[in-house]
Amino acid sequence: MDINFNIGGEAGQGIDTIGDLLTQLFVRACFYTHTIKSYESRIRGGYNFTQIRVSNKPIFAPLEEIDIIIALSEDAIVRKRDALVDGGVIIFDESIDFTDLESCHFPAPLEKIAKQLGGTAKMTNAAALGALLSVLSFPFDMAEEALSAIFKKKGKDIISANIDVAKSLYDLTQKEFKSSCRHDLQDIEKGPCHDRLLLTGSQGIAFGAMAAGLKWISSYPMSPSTSVFDELMAASHELEVGALQTEDEIASLTMAIGASYAGARSMVTTSGGGFSLMVEGLGLAAMTETPVVIYNAQRGGPSTGLPTRTEQSDLLFLLNASQGEFPRIMFAPKDPIEGFEVTVRAFNLADKYQVPVLILGDQHFADSILNLPNIDVANVEIDRGKIAGKSNNYERYHLTDDGISPRAFPGDKDKVVVSSGNCHLEDGHVTEDPVIRKAMVEKFFKKVPQILEDLNPPQIYGEERADTTLLTWGSTWGAANEASKILSSNDVSINQLHFCDLYPLRDELLMKVFDNSDIVIAVEQNATSQFAKLVRMETGLSVTHRINKYDGRPMTAKWILSELREVGIE
Repeated sequence: MDINFNIGGEAGQGIDTIGDLLTQLFVRACFYTHTIKSYESRIRGGYNFTQIRVSNKPIFAPLEEIDIIIALSEDAIVRKRDALVDGGVIIFDESIDFTDLESCHFPAPLEKIAKQLGGTAKMTNAAALGALLSVLSFPFDMAEEALSAIFKKKGKDIISANIDVAKSLYDLTQKEFKSSCRHDLQDIEKGPCHDRLLLTGSQGIAFGAMAAGLKWISSYPMSPSTSVFDELMAASHELEVGALQTEDEIASLTMAIGASYAGARSMVTTSGGGFSLMVEGLGLAAMTETPVVIYNAQRGGPSTGLPTRTEQSDLLFLLNASQGEFPRIMFAPKDPIEGFEVTVRAFNLADKYQVPVLILGDQHFADSILNLPNIDVANVEIDRGKIAGKSNNYERYHLTDDGISPRAFPGDKDKVVVSSGNCHLEDGHVTEDPVIRKAMVEKFFKKVPQILEDLNPPQIYGEERADTTLLTWGSTWGAANEASKILSSNDVSINQLHFCDLYPLRDELLMKVFDNSDIVIAVEQNATSQFAKLVRMETGLSVTHRINKYDGRPMTAKWILSELREVGIE
């Protein structure tokens, strides 16, 4: 089973609420879901939609074809009607001026019933849910149980009103809807549910920071990263985390560096435009060897660009940000669970190697919702790296064989901690001595071989040897993985090589795959194949073809398959 729903309308009409209700309902019925949200960068008005894919198998990417549209505005019909499958259903409020009716289109008194039975137009979402479930022949008793659980914090009266509104439209639709849906769920049975944890990518990052022992976060709001900051701010009192919305991005990073210098695990969240202001601060963290984690949720640029759309175009910018040469670590998680794991690793590696660690998300990763296995928080390990012991002659930048100096913090007994953004001596005082300068640069890069050992290699999906390989990173994994599985089922020799740990680049498996494959195709959400450029820069290996999407919308398996046909892979 694979069903795709689209709930569309204007901002402020409760689109997210309907989507959340529907997602939680199907998760409770033990299905897998994948939700994407498309919204304009305005507070009210404009066409927005939530799209929910439901399947009896794990899914990690959106679909283009739509089975059922719930339209709360005329735009919601016009914009998505062409994507409706043959026999697809459009449910819309009867007040919408849409006269081009077919038997599969159903004008329903959604707002009217919501006001009559629920007392408020806000319950239009429950009305729409009832109509939708009726079209699918979904057993209402299961829906009633889910609605009771979803609204349990709002009291019995709210629960009862929502159930009454949903049931009224459910019954009305059974009587009045003259067509049928190609999906009939009347015989579904509730089985054992294992993957009921609903998470966005932003929540995965936020929960990873909590589990890793975050003690300071300072950020300036910038979509699509703000939801991570919101999650951490909301939990800051309970977790005893210092949290501050700063006056700008420069202040947010420099404050985080200051907190880390004092011993607190620190983080900032931003997007590409905000990170542009942080570049000088990134260099300060590098020169002072102060660990800090930076989460950059990418969006379309340059400048303000597309504030609420997705792109993977900041990779080379982050790789080369700030003047001078110094090591940094870069990750790009593919889904919320990996976001959690990566964030824990980011804090541990930042402390261990005393370098900035950059996590690259994007709007698609940040806002998509998946139901996944529970996270094992109990076994999270914390590694604070080298902490200085007793010493009467402490030197913050003492030259060691591995390039890592033991850390001490201001206020530590019997230690004077001196640090500077200038080139410095082992004790932290400023110098321009060429011998010391050379030694300190070499100190930086002694860390790199050890960092590489701590990074995970890329992962191959499919057969180890294949004629064609799709090279992916970050959130493009889901659509590319689905496309490669479709082709494999049609006897095409294809696999996928996917990177989460981007830099420093582990190249052993990469070189092996390039040797084994006749064709290597880079699949990226940018115009210039930035990861393919990084691979060529580091290894000399060049991809055979490039597939690029840069319209601000997420990739789908169907889109990738159409692009592959253009280069003869089908």
